[in-house]
Amino acid sequence: MSGETETTIAALRDAASAMRAVTASKGDEIRSIDRAIDALLAAKCERLAAMDESKEHEAEGASSIATWARRELHQDATTTRQMVRAGRTFRDLPAVAEAARAGAISFEHVTSFTYALKQVGIEKTQLLEEPLLEVAKCVSPPEFHAKVRQVRDMTHPDDLDAAWLKGMDKRDIRLARTTEGWHLTGFLDIETGAKLNAILTNVSVPRDAQDDRAPSTRRMDALDRICTAVLEHGLPADNGVRPHINVTVEADTLKAMAEQEAGKTLAMEPATVAGFGSIGPALLAHLLCGAELTPFLITRFKKNVDVLDVGRTQRLATPRQAKAIALSQHGMCASPACHHPIAHNHHVVPWSRGGPTDLDNLIGLCRKCHSLVHAGRLELARGSPVARAA
Repeated sequence: MSGETETTIAALRDAASAMRAVTASKGDEIRSIDRAIDALLAAKCERLAAMDESKEHEAEGASSIATWARRELHQDATTTRQMVRAGRTFRDLPAVAEAARAGAISFEHVTSFTYALKQVGIEKTQLLEEPLLEVAKCVSPPEFHAKVRQVRDMTHPDDLDAAWLKGMDKRDIRLARTTEGWHLTGFLDIETGAKLNAILTNVSVPRDAQDDRAPSTRRMDALDRICTAVLEHGLPADNGVRPHINVTVEADTLKAMAEQEAGKTLAMEPATVAGFGSIGPALLAHLLCGAELTPFLITRFKKNVDVLDVGRTQRLATPRQAKAIALSQHGMCASPACHHPIAHNHHVVPWSRGGPTDLDNLIGLCRKCHSLVHAGRLELARGSPVARAA
């Protein structure tokens, strides 16, 4: 291994020379250091692979190379296994090994060559070693891995269809109720996943430079908008009634909320969401704020319920009002210092307490601020919004 060692040492000498040179720029020093680090990692990979084969780690009381590296190097098992595989890759691809020892390619590049040996095949990867190596020297590890995946796809096109069919067998989506909401699990096939990804990507992009929502918030806001749009327009009606979320609440509970008698509200039977269960008064107020209400007058006898009368559905904010609010607030949440886009229209004086549905009593809020208002943690006034942390 003397020649291989000399290549590594040469990379270290270059880094040392650059660091000592008076005329070397900081960029020259950093590039030389980076090559030296890559060269040392290659040497480490080769020696870990050799140690694994010789079982030398057993002489030091370790049952495996991963155990030895965790104890002696404080290195996790996944990294150790990757490095051992990289060391074996050097034996199948000598040109790659030489480039790695010289620091011309990184450890991440080498892992992509390891992937190619397994997915493309040893013989075909060896035939493509030189052109792939030239690409690896010019691009970042993620870009190079994408190129290797293209080679795999071109070499084994039938595997692509096999993967598609396998994914079709696995596709499923489930919602499980928890105390805090819903837990989503499942697997999407290629076509359905691509559709959802395209929609979420488009709908969740930042609205402008002031939109500082976290990516997770943008995605959830996008999903909420998609679900709302589908419920409003996208599903067939059942006997003239569009799909909707049913919220059931006792009249006494609504009366207590309107009177802001918190203690009395807690003593009342909680409202329920169909398919989920009981919800708290703050969430109920949040749902009522932007909902269509259909009041039912009922009478109960044991488990039986008779509907005596059904009131008219009333939508709290019209599309024209929503447009006017968005225009007056430049599409942004009315909460001070919040630059998130409007998601809901909120009654400053709650509709349940007689607040009118007109522009003087409506403000636009993002989903987060709207939730905080109904949770009692944010206070807003129409015209000149003033926020107060509860």
